[in-house]
Amino acid sequence: QGAERRGRTGPPTPPRPPAGGEGSRRGAGRSAPKRAGAPRATPPAAMIQANKGNVITDFHKTSLDIRYKELQYFLGVFGRMSGISSLLAGFASSALMLSVPPEENPWLVVAFLVFTGSGFGMNLLVILIATLCSMWAPGKALRGNDSYHLHETIDILEKQQQTAMRFFVLGLFSYFISSIMVTWLFFDKLGAILATTLVTTFLFLLVRQSLVIRRAFITSKPFVTGYIRGNPCGSTNGFNRA
Repeated sequence: QGAERRGRTGPPTPPRPPAGGEGSRRGAGRSAPKRAGAPRATPPAAMIQANKGNVITDFHKTSLDIRYKELQYFLGVFGRMSGISSLLAGFASSALMLSVPPEENPWLVVAFLVFTGSGFGMNLLVILIATLCSMWAPGKALRGNDSYHLHETIDILEKQQQTAMRFFVLGLFSYFISSIMVTWLFFDKLGAILATTLVTTFLFLLVRQSLVIRRAFITSKPFVTGYIRGNPCGSTNGFNRA
């Protein structure tokens, strides 16, 4: 009967290892799945490149902010020059409509017409330069492909400002000479001498005051522009290659 019982139940079952044994630890270590969303440590090289990109971005942003202030400065200068030149051109055009007496000296009449026309034309040139620069310069700086168009726009504005200033000074001087010629055409000799003396005195004071203000604000050394020189293309390519 004992043999029959052993034959029915089969061979004895081997003992199971304990729950906290070495075998369970190995099996658990082999069968434990890896977590897909586990954070990975950022390498130091990537952090350095990220900081480098941030520094380059801030650098170019600061450079463009400075150049934008220069753009606003030149537009303000052109606006003021245009307003004063419009006033002088209006005075010159009024002088051109005066009827000159036929018995006057023809050379005096020719000089009057030359200086009056010169003052009118030069002030119109100042108005034209200021108007065109104020219209087209912001568009070129804003809609250009890169920052180079902003730098080029400011360089063009600086050159055009110097040209407009020359025309403005010549137009102002021509207007003063034209005013002196008017006194000799329509006043008597005593009145013409008195008016010429007054206008010449104020012209001298105007030139003197202009030179004093120029020396106070403008030095012999050239002004420093807001253009920050660098190598943005090389920096960007190096950043991308890294």
